[in-house]
Amino acid sequence: MNSAGTELEVWLAGGDLFEESLADAAEQWIAGFDADRQVVQLKLGPYKKLFLRPKKFVKRFYHHIHPLTIESWQYRRQLSMFDDFCTVDLALDLRFQATLAYVLKNSEMLPTINQHIKQLYADIIDDVINLELQTLADGNWIQTGLIDTEKRIALAINQVLMQQHIQSQALCSLSASFNEFPNVQLGRDSVYLNVLKKTFELNEERTRELSRQQRLLEEEEIHEKRLQLEHLRRISELELLMQAQEAEKQRRLLEDKQDQLTQQLELEKRLYAEQLRHENELKAMRLEAELLAQETQQARQRLAESQQLSEQLSHQAELHDKKVLADIRLQQRTQSLWQENASTNETGSDHAQQ
Repeated sequence: MNSAGTELEVWLAGGDLFEESLADAAEQWIAGFDADRQVVQLKLGPYKKLFLRPKKFVKRFYHHIHPLTIESWQYRRQLSMFDDFCTVDLALDLRFQATLAYVLKNSEMLPTINQHIKQLYADIIDDVINLELQTLADGNWIQTGLIDTEKRIALAINQVLMQQHIQSQALCSLSASFNEFPNVQLGRDSVYLNVLKKTFELNEERTRELSRQQRLLEEEEIHEKRLQLEHLRRISELELLMQAQEAEKQRRLLEDKQDQLTQQLELEKRLYAEQLRHENELKAMRLEAELLAQETQQARQRLAESQQLSEQLSHQAELHDKKVLADIRLQQRTQSLWQENASTNETGSDHAQQ
């Protein structure tokens, strides 16, 4: 890194600091892409296998070929710095290609492997870029340019993807523009930008001093307002105390009324309970009398039914006796007739013999 004095001498001599920084660019990252890289998926019954397509390869019915294409991924970002005094635009052009090792770990995503990589590593790349952009807050890049930051961002992204077995080639470009000085170019006018940065810092310091004085005035006003608020608070406390005393008085009156009302309700409850008890006793007596009358009526009815049944039984017994007596008489008369016939028959026999 060149010192500020050396840069000033080169700038005064008419040199181009921007071209000098380009001459010091580090070696480029070698991605090692293979445009004809293909993965063969062998599936024969339960047996499955993934391997890179060899040079002499004969495709069978159990082979499925998936090309691992080189994908382009563009990322754009804009960062405002120094209270919108400076705007940094980031353009990242990333080309990547999945390797066999990555495919073996993510075989279920093989048909959409590139889209899977974008979705999976978008937040990680965003974090890497944010981490590197935080280093621009000190403002030193105004003197040295943004080439080193571009290299670090590209290298960090390449390393992150390489660790996951993804070949990549990242090209990062950072451009800075100054709102109040649109014709100033970073790198070519680094000394001028350094003066602007110092001027900005002085203005910022002056602004901070004005802000401090303004803050002191505001603090004094706040102190006066606090005193006024304290006075009002004390008045409010007295008013609240008086209101509280009045509220306590009203509360006690309400409590006395509530006690009286409670006693009255208790008396009414007892009277009502006594009335209900008396009515219940009358109902019980009436019910008992009704039950006794029903029992007497039922006893009389049962006695009448018993007497009626006895009379029926007596009548049936009398009829039965009469029938038996008639049967006996009939039997006796029948026997008499038989005897008479028998005697007649014997007399006829004697006359015949004579």
